[in-house]
Amino acid sequence: MSRTKLQSYFPRVLAAALTIFYTHSAFAQARTHIPQKPAITFKVLHSFTGLRDGCCILGGLARDGWGNLYGIAYLNNSLSGDGDLFKLTPTSRGYKFSVVLNFSASKGRECQSTPAVDGSGNVFGVCVGGGGIDRGTLWEYSNTGKFRVLHEFGGPPDGMSPQDSVVLDHGGNIYGTAYTWGPGSSGTFWKYSLRSGLFKLLHGFTDGDDGGLLPAGPRLDEIGGLVWGTTEVGPNCYYCGQGTVWNYDLSSEKFTTVLDFSSSNILAPQSRLSIGMKGNVIGTAFGTEGGRNNCGLVYELQKDNSYMPAVLYQFTGQTGDGCYPFGRVRWDRQGHLLGTTYGGGTNGDGVVYELVQKNSRWQETILHSFDLTDGTRPQAGLVTDHKGNWFGTTASGGKYKNGTVFEISGVQ
Repeated sequence: MSRTKLQSYFPRVLAAALTIFYTHSAFAQARTHIPQKPAITFKVLHSFTGLRDGCCILGGLARDGWGNLYGIAYLNNSLSGDGDLFKLTPTSRGYKFSVVLNFSASKGRECQSTPAVDGSGNVFGVCVGGGGIDRGTLWEYSNTGKFRVLHEFGGPPDGMSPQDSVVLDHGGNIYGTAYTWGPGSSGTFWKYSLRSGLFKLLHGFTDGDDGGLLPAGPRLDEIGGLVWGTTEVGPNCYYCGQGTVWNYDLSSEKFTTVLDFSSSNILAPQSRLSIGMKGNVIGTAFGTEGGRNNCGLVYELQKDNSYMPAVLYQFTGQTGDGCYPFGRVRWDRQGHLLGTTYGGGTNGDGVVYELVQKNSRWQETILHSFDLTDGTRPQAGLVTDHKGNWFGTTASGGKYKNGTVFEISGVQ
């Protein structure tokens, strides 16, 4: 396997492969638990068998306007299949699980992203591999149950190995990133028009001032007319440096490197960004102390402070705290932040956490600490129905040790 291809697996796929090791190692020994909110209820909605329903849920969930939840299994059919798109439908007796699509070499494979859903219930996503020359696909699963490949990635100029979620605007456009191999020998930022069927390269990263590899997808701020994103490495070097934050103005078609993380104590941004009501930007990354061996952090770029970075919370992985926040952080209606960590917690299997600002400081509460029975190693963020219910996935664990879909209720 080439160096570029191998790098495209980390951290999400490689991390999932390490799950069994961590579950049975010293990292999984019980620790003192950070107090949980007493009103919180945790429920497993589906435990994957690894058979037709799939296994290894590396991405998160998307929720449509009817309350249906969609997600992607990385593999299925006892690890011999290319994964599937699954759906959980709300009923009077809970959620009903179904597989709506099986992926293949032609449709896409190595699919590890969180899907996106438009207002009509059409589902969109990307796969790392698959397509005519096995360099990735952009696809749609319509609200009538029809599947089509919208674009096959081929390397330069459009890039290859799109890893993370796409984002949709109200004009029928899809925006996304490819991890590597664009015209500048690194990642790409692109647009696909559903109306015209045309794919357009908006920026090819060069490993220069703009940074390089793009494991995380973009985030659209429609109020500001900007698309935001990060590079894990750079600027001005290949697979080195601390990474960047960038944005793209949809009106002027101007690309801007907003921040070079080398001016901070933040390293290797991991998650897709979130945009707050005030235009502030939230993400997760590692800290420079200990490099990629530390437990990671949540950071904020404040619009009123020229987007200078500030660390809101540093994870320790000790006394029940989380470790490795790969997934996107989300705001709730009270301005609290919710997310997951891949490791840490009472059993070393990851946590769901909430950050609340009190007296200008962010304090953490552990909403749930995973164990092998209800899921391990969550790698993606959460989605909410705005009623205090939050939904997510784990890469492994559960009854059959192949991953779970879960619900947390009572978050106020």
